[in-house]
Amino acid sequence: MRAITIKSLQALDEAQQIEVHYAFGMEHHTDYVFKPGGEEVYSVTIALEDARRVVESVTKGSCAFPEYEFVLEDLDVDTNVATTYRFKNGELLEKTFNIS
Repeated sequence: MRAITIKSLQALDEAQQIEVHYAFGMEHHTDYVFKPGGEEVYSVTIALEDARRVVESVTKGSCAFPEYEFVLEDLDVDTNVATTYRFKNGELLEKTFNIS
């Protein structure tokens, strides 16, 4: 199982947070944690077996917000290995691995 958290690096108003949520397709995940609020960092956490589709969705969805940067952390709860991705304007900027 994987715990996947997606965050914006900049604070977004509530309307922007909701736009990002739908652009990334997160409304399709029934077990997510998402609470929009005023001028906060967008943040959502979901649990899935495989993060590849979410990585693709965030990559594509980030095109709609070219001025913002997003981070996705994919934690494999069985091995405790986290992979962190940074996105901006439809591009994967960086991918790093962290072993705890």
